[in-house]
Amino acid sequence: MISMLLAAVLGLPANCTGCSFAGRDLHGADLSNARYVGVDFARVNLRDANLRNANLTGVDFEEADLRGADLSGANLTGVDLGGARLSGARLRGTNFIGSDFHGDDLAGLDFSHDGLEGADFSGADLRGADLRGARLCSRNDNGKAGCADLRGADVRGTDLRGVLICNNSDRPRSCEPVDAATLRRGTRSNLDGAILS
Repeated sequence: MISMLLAAVLGLPANCTGCSFAGRDLHGADLSNARYVGVDFARVNLRDANLRNANLTGVDFEEADLRGADLSGANLTGVDLGGARLSGARLRGTNFIGSDFHGDDLAGLDFSHDGLEGADFSGADLRGADLRGARLCSRNDNGKAGCADLRGADVRGTDLRGVLICNNSDRPRSCEPVDAATLRRGTRSNLDGAILS
């Protein structure tokens, strides 16, 4: 948990739903294990911040500075990252299900083993990004597959080896490697220049 002393120094509650910290300077803050659901972090400076294992469901990170931030193991389901700066961020094992990266510069980032089902990467720069072993697609109860949206994304050199499709109806969820044809169809992209095998 975020310490009460740190929260007091930064003027932040340890946990918050629906709060607004828009435009604040939280450079280097340790917010690991914090619970900020539906919080407005738009245009916030979180450069080099520690957000490991934080619950950030539904947060607005639009135009936030997350360069060098550690988001490992965090839950960022349904997050808006439009215009966010993420270079150098540590993202391994992070859950980005249904999050919006539309048009973002994500070149070279490591999304390996992340949950990316339903994420919007349309128009994003994913050149050289590592998505190996990421959960990129899911299959609903009727067997229909849906994947992260990669329409218009630059995927040259993006490593998509071993990306997974998971069955939503299984408990616990079962996942398996997705074939290239399903991946192309599900992501709405021909995946030109991506590393598929």
